[in-house]
Amino acid sequence: MRTRGAVVVWFAGALAFAAAQAEAQSPGKRVIGDLIRGQAVVVEGDIFDIGSERIRLWGIDAPHGRDWCHRSDQRWKPAAAAMHGLRTCVSGKIVACRIQKQERSWFRLRYVAECWTDDGRDVAECMVRAGWATDYTCYSDGYYQDIETEAKNKRAGIWQCDNGPPTRRWGRGGHGALCERPAYKPQGPGT
Repeated sequence: MRTRGAVVVWFAGALAFAAAQAEAQSPGKRVIGDLIRGQAVVVEGDIFDIGSERIRLWGIDAPHGRDWCHRSDQRWKPAAAAMHGLRTCVSGKIVACRIQKQERSWFRLRYVAECWTDDGRDVAECMVRAGWATDYTCYSDGYYQDIETEAKNKRAGIWQCDNGPPTRRWGRGGHGALCERPAYKPQGPGT
């Protein structure tokens, strides 16, 4: 029988091992502005992998597994539909992503990036236009706001939620406050 102390020590050791494994598996260090190209494998509505690199789309937020809303008086979890929407946006295409910043999510490094398909289509814009993501205003400074308004007016995707979309839009500073200064300005695929 294990004592509480032994369990804590075991758990701490397991966490340290997982962190070391994640670090060992991470590819060479990338820097802001680097491009990552390849086939995208969707993880969530705004996150995908290209090879061993984890990418989070810049400037938007899509519903995650725990998020829900009411649609026609029924509880609805739109995360699976948002994932399907992202698969539709990237299906059969090579995706290129420009790193905007790096962040740690659990024990894994992931890159926040603006991304395009090989035909020049902005992947985040595709998600917002289809209604499966919202403009993450405090990061994007309203970059996708007009496209979001179009999707909202059509009640596309998560705009079918009776009580509004289950996504983040503002940070701790509240409505209108930027989450990072200066706000990142997308460069597009041509630069």
